[in-house]
Parts: sequence; C-alpha cells; structure tokens
Amino acid sequence: MLIYGSFVQVLVGITQDITRSKELVQDTDGDPEIKHKIVVQYFDAEEKMWKRLQYDVAQLGNETQSLFCAEYFGNYLYVAGKRQFDQFVICRYDVANNSWETLPPFFESNHQINCLCAVDDYIYAISESNPPQRYSLGNNNWQKGAEFASVGKDLRFFITAKGDGQCLRLNTVTATVLKSKIYVVHGCEKLDYIRENRYHCREEWRDNPAVMHCFDPAKNKWEQIAFTCRPHFGSSLFLVNNSLCLAGGNCSCDFSGKPRGDPAAVEVYKEETNSWSVIKQKHIPQNNLGAVEIEDKVYFIINKFPIDSGIRIPPEEMYHIHLDEWENLAQVGRKAVLCYLPVKRESLKTEYHESQAE
Repeated sequence: MLIYGSFVQVLVGITQDITRSKELVQDTDGDPEIKHKIVVQYFDAEEKMWKRLQYDVAQLGNETQSLFCAEYFGNYLYVAGKRQFDQFVICRYDVANNSWETLPPFFESNHQINCLCAVDDYIYAISESNPPQRYSLGNNNWQKGAEFASVGKDLRFFITAKGDGQCLRLNTVTATVLKSKIYVVHGCEKLDYIRENRYHCREEWRDNPAVMHCFDPAKNKWEQIAFTCRPHFGSSLFLVNNSLCLAGGNCSCDFSGKPRGDPAAVEVYKEETNSWSVIKQKHIPQNNLGAVEIEDKVYFIINKFPIDSGIRIPPEEMYHIHLDEWENLAQVGRKAVLCYLPVKRESLKTEYHESQAE
C-alpha cells in the first residue's frame, strides 16, 4: 500500500452493475427499468478481503453498460467501455473531484478497446484487430496509428509472419509499456492444410505460439519481435524487474477465439537473445487465483490483471507456497475491471476503525 498525502494507492475492482427498479415503467411492456451503477471495491491487504469504499463514487449513467480495461495516469483513471448500440467509449474519472467525463469519439468506435497504455502525454487504445489509436491529453483529439505490415482481408485480423510465409489468425491481445515503447502480444492460430486423400486438402486452424510486436510511438512503426514458446490465449503481459513476462490465460481457444483448455505456460522474454523461455512453476500448488512464480516472486492473475502478492520465495525453498489466506482475492466479479487507484484514506475506514477512533 502506497500513501500519497491524504490518498492511499490500493487495488480496486470497478464494476458496472445492473439493477432493476421495483416500480414498473409505464410503457406497453411494463418491464422493470434497468439501471447501471458503478460499484467500486478495494482489496484490504491486511484482512485479505474485498470491501466497499465508504463513499459513493460518481456514476457514469445508464449509457455505459459494461467496462473492459482501465489505466491510471496523470491523476485520472481512464476506462474503456461499451454503450448502447455497440458504441465503444473511453471515460475519464477525476479522482480528486469524484467526477466522470467522456472523451471525444475515437476512430473505429464500433470496435472494442482491449488495452489502454500511457506513453508521454498520450493514452493509447489497443484493440484486438485494429491499429492503435492515441489520445492527446494536450490537444484533446485522436490520432490513428500505423497498421501492421501484412493484414489479411477475412472477417478477423490476419498477419503474414515474418520470413516464413505462415498465415496466422490473431484472437486475443494484451499490452504493456517498456522504455516508452508498447509491446503487444496476440494469441494466434496457424492455418494448416490437411491432406485427406490424393485429390483433396482441407483447411484447419491450429493453436500456435503467441506473437509479440513492438510499437514505437516516436516512429509510428510496428516491428515483429518474437514468437512465444507455447500458445497463449487471454494471457497477461506485464513487467517483472524490467523484463516482459506473459502469464495467465489458456493454451487453446474455441472456434470464436475465446480462451479454453489448460492454463497457459508462464514465459519471460530475454531481449539479448530475442526469445522467450518457459518458467517452471515449482512452488505453486493448484489454485483458482491464477498464481504464478516469476523470479522468486508470486503474482496473482485476476481478471487478466497481474497483482504482486508481496510473497518472496527463498532460494532454498523446496515446498509449495501456502496460498490459502489469499482465497478471497478471487471473490470479485468476473466483469470487474481491476487497477491500482489512489483513494482517500478516510474512505477505507471500517466501522471497527471508526468505533475505535471514537
């Protein structure tokens, strides 16, 4: 927990909940009125449980129906969500004034934003199948970034792999920032041709190792970096000791591109060799927390968000790490967007603490 004056930085989960009014709307259907309400919980690291903040967070209104990802930058929380009629938006929350505003519409606003990244004075919106777009904090406008070098024309996003002519279909995406560059990893499938007889071949998409690209904002240019060792779908890319790590998610996907199957491997990228390597999970028991060990540290992957548990594994440790006290961490809604956010210290007071103060 980090303290900044009257604010404390904590892990929060933000959900746009659906409620139905008890009074019927006076229309032909007589259905209950549907309302959407922002609910913010924080994780009490001492008591290891989720709690509601002790003040009401300003509401986004009924227009915004669901949330996808968040990025805290420059005293504001940026949240990507969806409104009615499949209109996707990015909203900005002023932490100090407890108020929301909606950013101007971005290009291709009919496509979901999967990741938000901050570089310099820009917020970059990353989607699964579209070029990145950046929002200028100074000029209050959007600019469209460069596309990948090779893009197919099918219903979903394609890329021709560098050098070997493979045709890949990209399904899920995760991104993070390192040294002012944006690194993006896509889960992907490879198109194979299966010979059924002498005269006929059929096409089949098969799970393929994920592919990472680097986007240089200064040059507005993409570069394909490397393939992972194993397939990754719905995994999370994050930094550990200034190294790129990929964890969570699954090693397969269904026909619609949704992750499924066994948990994906944990991998770390080595810049000096431009390659990924698998990290063995010697100290992690089976769990529902997405727990992984990376460089003697234990991280939890909850709703695709990496959380440093603070647990450090001694070099001489031979047994599994005890994780039972963290079970409540997974008790947050599957649709909750997780992030670290500074909140006022008094909003974290429980009834017990208040009675003690009196």
